[in-house]
Amino acid sequence: MDRIHRPVEEGMLPPKRPPQLTPEDISDRRGGNCLLSFGFPGSGKTTFQSFMINYLRNKGPFQFEILVPERVNGPDWEGQAIVNGWLSKWETGRFPEPTPAQESDIREVSFKVTTTSGRKLSSEISFLEVSGELLEKVLPEPGYAPDLAQNLRAFLENPHLKFVLMLMINPDVTGNDQLFASLMSYLDHDFPGLRDRISIGIVLTKPQACLARLNEFSNSRQNFQRLDRDAQMAYLNRFCGQTYQIWSNWPSPRKTLLSPLYLGDIETVEGEPRLRDPDYRHIEQMFFWIVEQFTGQRPGPTWWQRLVGKMDWQ
Repeated sequence: MDRIHRPVEEGMLPPKRPPQLTPEDISDRRGGNCLLSFGFPGSGKTTFQSFMINYLRNKGPFQFEILVPERVNGPDWEGQAIVNGWLSKWETGRFPEPTPAQESDIREVSFKVTTTSGRKLSSEISFLEVSGELLEKVLPEPGYAPDLAQNLRAFLENPHLKFVLMLMINPDVTGNDQLFASLMSYLDHDFPGLRDRISIGIVLTKPQACLARLNEFSNSRQNFQRLDRDAQMAYLNRFCGQTYQIWSNWPSPRKTLLSPLYLGDIETVEGEPRLRDPDYRHIEQMFFWIVEQFTGQRPGPTWWQRLVGKMDWQ
């Protein structure tokens, strides 16, 4: 993250680190909407969350406000700092840096969105910035039981919270199916009944690479020309069979999502990828679905706007 370094005058102590999120803070909550992106390192979790914030700030039909939670020791400004860094990166098309891999580096970003057109909807949402290295610990190994960081467990243990769980599938990474199946076994064992409070979305990052892999390794003779709904289902069934079964048999079909995530045209500048022309279509539809999971309604035209045929409600 880009930071502005302020000089420390002689004889002055450096500024204290802001109050951090603790399990006690999480367990005391009596309600809330939580978005959790889950996947291996490099699966696109931070890119997804930061691009969503970039959409809300610059494109979507929403009033967007970062919240500053009160912790035991005072206000927590870390979420605002993270968002400032992300937006600074996206201004020049640069991608955010990976999340550090220590438990002490887990951060919460809380924000409020209110529609500025169409249906009047408002929701407060929080998501966690967690490294893939910490999420990998849900995979059992010989001699080691699966586990998650304390703050993550505290969220899952709180019966008053609602969750949207986004499973991030990067076609360049193997083992996605084992990771997600292990996660569900872990949740079912340690948090019985949690599925009833979870909506589950599956995100196919790098859509063109997904399409190429599907056509190269699929047992079907069909050659998919684009990653449409049929191709997405075929990809999930072919490369993540256990995850496909979990997703297709979720308690409520209305609580499921399957979507690619196309960001736009990407070029290489000075050896690093740059997003030249952002495409917000996929992230918008995903966020509309997220809002619907938490509010019960999807952003869209009002009853009167539909009646008069004004479908360009944005």
